Amino acid sequence: MTPLTRGVPRPRRGVRRVMGAALGAALLVALAAFLWWGYMTGAPMPHARHTVVVTIPSGASATEIARLLQRSGVIRSAWAFLILAGADQLDARLRPGPYRMSPAWPLRTVLSHLAHNDILVIRVTIPEGFTVAEITARLVAAGIGSRAAVASAIRQGAPAGPVPAGVRDPAEGFLFPDTYFIPYGTPPKAVIAMMRHDFLVRTKALRRELPRGESVWQWVTLASIVQAEDQKPVDAPLIAAVFANRLRAGMPLQSDATVRYALFNRVKGGLSLQDLTVNSPYNTYLHTGLPPGPIDCPGLVALAAALHPAHVGYLYFVGTPSGGDLFATTYQQHEQNVAKVAAMTKGSS
Repeated sequence: MTPLTRGVPRPRRGVRRVMGAALGAALLVALAAFLWWGYMTGAPMPHARHTVVVTIPSGASATEIARLLQRSGVIRSAWAFLILAGADQLDARLRPGPYRMSPAWPLRTVLSHLAHNDILVIRVTIPEGFTVAEITARLVAAGIGSRAAVASAIRQGAPAGPVPAGVRDPAEGFLFPDTYFIPYGTPPKAVIAMMRHDFLVRTKALRRELPRGESVWQWVTLASIVQAEDQKPVDAPLIAAVFANRLRAGMPLQSDATVRYALFNRVKGGLSLQDLTVNSPYNTYLHTGLPPGPIDCPGLVALAAALHPAHVGYLYFVGTPSGGDLFATTYQQHEQNVAKVAAMTKGSS
C-alpha cells in the first residue's frame, strides 16, 4: 500500500454487490416499463386486414372516446390513449363522427387520424345517363342502405310538379348525376334529397330559359333521350336538333333508347323487329311525340342541348363504331350513312 492510499477504507464486497444488484433491477424495471408501454401503445392486431367503423357521439369526452375505442378493439389501452392525447394536446381536437380505423394501427396513428378529423365519407359517382334503377343499385353497392330503403326514399321524394300520365317513375330524370361525398351513416332519404336539390341548383339558370308553354317534364324528357343516344358530347346539340325537327314535323322520334327503356333495359345488343313493336307509351316507333317522361337522368350537356338544339335541318343520324355520329337531312342520305357505318363495322371486325 502506497502512502497516498494508506488509511483510506475500501468498499466492502457486499456493498458493491448490493449496488450492482440495485442497478440491474432498475435497468430491468426500466426495460420492462419500456416494453410494456410499447405493447400498450402498439397495434392490437398488427397483421389485421379488416377495418372497424367507430362513430364518436357528439359531446363525448376524451375518456369516453378512449373507452369506446378500446371496446371496439382499435386500441389496447384507454389509459395510454389519454396520456398520449394529453401530452400531444390532441384531446381538445377530437371531433364527433364516423371514423374508419384499423386494429393494425399503432396508437399514435389512431390519434393522428382522429386529430385530423378524417371522418368517414363514402364517395359515390352517378354517371350521366344512369336510370333510377341503376342509381339505386349504385347507392346500395356503396353501402348507403338496403335496396328496399333506397327505393322507398326515392318513392317518397316529392316529384318536380304534377306527374304526367303514364310516367313509370316520377324520380326518373330528376336525380342529378354527379360525384357525391356522403358522410357514413347518412340515411337514404337524405341522400336522395341531396340529389334532387342538386338538380334544382345545377339547372336553375337553364330552367329560366325554358320557352313559354314548355314544361320541365318535356325538357328533361327530351334531354334524357339526347343523353341516351349521344356518343360524343360535341354531337349533343345536333342530336337534339334531329329530335326537335321530328317533333315539329309530326314524325315519330324512332329512338332505340326509348324502346330499350320500355323493355326495362333488358336488351343489351341490337334491337329486333319484335322489340320495336313492344306495347308501351315509351315506344317512340309506335307513338309520335315525346314519351310520358324521362328515360334516364341526363347531365348538363344534354340538358343544355335539349334547350338549345343546333340550327340544322337534320332528321336522321346513325352512330359510328368510333363513337361519333353521321347526320342526314333526307332518308336517302341516311341510307347512305347506314351503308358507310356497315362498311366501317365490317372493316373493324
